[in-house]
Amino acid sequence: MQPEYLSYVEQDATLFEVVAPVLPALRSLSAEQVETLVFYLKSLHSYYPSSENHVAHLERFSERLKTIRESAEQTTLQRKASAKLFKAMATGAVAGVLLAVGGVALLGSAQWGAVLIAAAVGLFVLAEVRFGKPALEAAKEQDRRYFLECIRTARACNELDWSGLFSYNGVTQPGPQSDAALEQTRLRIAALSAQLRNALYNDEYMQYSAHR
Repeated sequence: MQPEYLSYVEQDATLFEVVAPVLPALRSLSAEQVETLVFYLKSLHSYYPSSENHVAHLERFSERLKTIRESAEQTTLQRKASAKLFKAMATGAVAGVLLAVGGVALLGSAQWGAVLIAAAVGLFVLAEVRFGKPALEAAKEQDRRYFLECIRTARACNELDWSGLFSYNGVTQPGPQSDAALEQTRLRIAALSAQLRNALYNDEYMQYSAHR
C-alpha cells in the first residue's frame, strides 16, 4: 500500500482500527490476492448480479445500447453528418459537370474552358473543405459519443466487453477461431482488464474515486 493511500485509511479512525492489526500481513499479499480481496470488499456493497455472461443479460444490455444508439443526440449527429455528406456529393457532382463542360469548351475557347475548369477545381476543394471533412468529423464524433456512452452504461467487465471496449485488441482475428486463438484472446482481454483496473485504482488524491 502506497503512503498516500495509507493516509486516507489513517484519517478514518474506525477503518484504521479494523485494518491496523493486519497491515503487515496485507503488505505481504501477492497481486492476485490483493485483487481477490478488493473484489470481495467491493462485493459487500456494490455487487452487480448481471455480471455473469448469460445470454439473458446480454439481451438486456443490448437493449440499453440500442436505446443509446437511437437517442435524440445520436440521431442529430447522424443527420448532421448525412447533410454534410450530401452537400459534398452535390457540390462534387456540379464540379464534375463544370469540368466536363470546361473540357469541351477548351476546343472552342481556351479562355472560357480554363475559367470553367478553374471553377470546377474550386468547387472540388470547397466540397472537401466545407462539406467532406466536416461530414467525416461529425461521423467520428457521433461514433465516439456513442461508444463512450456505452462504456458509461456498463457496470461490469462483461458489459464493458459487450459494449466494445476490448474489440480490436491486437490479438483477435476475423473469421473462425481455433482453441489456441480463443485462449490468446481471453488472455489479452484479461490483461487489458487488469490494466484498466490498475488505472482506476491509481487515483492519488481520490478526486475521481470519492463521492464528495
